[in-house]
Amino acid sequence: MMENNDGFPDEVTDDVDGLLWLGFLEDSFEFCGHEFVIRTLKLEDEMVAGYAAKDYKDSISQAKAWVAAQVGMALVSVDGNEDFCPQAGPNKKDFARARFQYVTRNWYEPTINYIYMKYVELIERQESILREMENLSKEGRISFMASPDSSIKRADSTPEAEIMDYLEDAPEDLIPFNENS
Repeated sequence: MMENNDGFPDEVTDDVDGLLWLGFLEDSFEFCGHEFVIRTLKLEDEMVAGYAAKDYKDSISQAKAWVAAQVGMALVSVDGNEDFCPQAGPNKKDFARARFQYVTRNWYEPTINYIYMKYVELIERQESILREMENLSKEGRISFMASPDSSIKRADSTPEAEIMDYLEDAPEDLIPFNENS
């Protein structure tokens, strides 16, 4: 495995640069003769996806709605067209609802599920890159993590535990599918 002068393996350098400088990853793939481009979602995008799927809370379709909402928000383009979905205005919730409606009204479940599988692969790639960055940080090459005097504890914590701690303190209207919705 070759390394560039930043210490990262060549095959992840573009991904690392994307996470450090752009904050997201994109991927393109073909499915049944169509080209799709997807991206990782920011936290705000995931939260408004929750609003888009909220009508299906506590129903047998809740998981399907959540998948469709994430696919709608992750799509960048379809067959090279970034305007594949009618625009709903600058409001993020309206945008998420429009994307959700477009995906659920126009595509069958196998298409949505395939795109979601590709999205999950992109998230796994993102997590792998973050682990690589953390490993480099622990080796002392580059420090990407919080400093020892930071308020963030990393040594005895997992990402899952930190997310759960955050959600316990988060305002209820920001958590999709909370009990009080």
